Amino acid sequence: MRALVTDIERGATFDGPGIRTVVYFKGCPLRCLWCSNPETQKLENEFWDYDGSLYKGNKTSCSGCPAANTLKQVAKDMTLEEVFAIVMKDENFYRNSGGGVTLSGGEILVNSAFAIELFEKLKEEYINTAIETTGYGNYKDFEKLAKLTDTILFDIKHMDNEKHKKYTAVSNEIILKNLTKLSEWHKRIIMRFPFIKGINDDEKNIHETAKFLKKLNLLEVNILPYHTMGLEKYKKLGREYPMKTLEKHTQDELNNALNIMKSYGLQAKLNG
Repeated sequence: MRALVTDIERGATFDGPGIRTVVYFKGCPLRCLWCSNPETQKLENEFWDYDGSLYKGNKTSCSGCPAANTLKQVAKDMTLEEVFAIVMKDENFYRNSGGGVTLSGGEILVNSAFAIELFEKLKEEYINTAIETTGYGNYKDFEKLAKLTDTILFDIKHMDNEKHKKYTAVSNEIILKNLTKLSEWHKRIIMRFPFIKGINDDEKNIHETAKFLKKLNLLEVNILPYHTMGLEKYKKLGREYPMKTLEKHTQDELNNALNIMKSYGLQAKLNG
């Protein structure tokens, strides 16, 4: 069992409860315009283009290139045992803080078989587990992984299906169906609402999102303000940043969205 892993972040505090180790996997069917981890989108490995001189477009290999030895691959091909050994290094921190291991991406459902086996091993050691997901994937695989997952951090991008396809390249139908099914039995689903200027921040969408979420069994809703942390990554990949604007919301605009969510009885907060 192997997978392409772009990063293993130890000591994380924003990806589930307590102190955590977050494993980032390659592969995602979505192409969100604001994606902050573009290096995780493609299934195949890539190279970071640090000076911009080698990579333009979608070139992913530089075999025989004079400067090939100066390049660094985006991801590492790792075995299940290798990943398990690294995440278990901080076992004491997990137990003392109520933390654990979070699997992210990309979309973790692309690597569901690997994730399921890893979580099975972690559960044998009584380690807390979490995933970050868009919910876009096969429900049977999702359900099997969710049964091994203590906390699910679930993104919702847009309620309008056509706009969802425009801004993420996929329909939201599978996502909403999977979320609805999952919420019928899973007790720790935290919804994450990436709040993007001019894309999903109009009051109509905020109200429609809140109405939909109100019907579900959720722990809380986190409104995530837009940030540009992915901008430099696009440059290093030789890609153009797809967002047309870098404008962020004012605090008043964020508070307005928060108040709308709360008006529907949702346990909503900024960030998370």
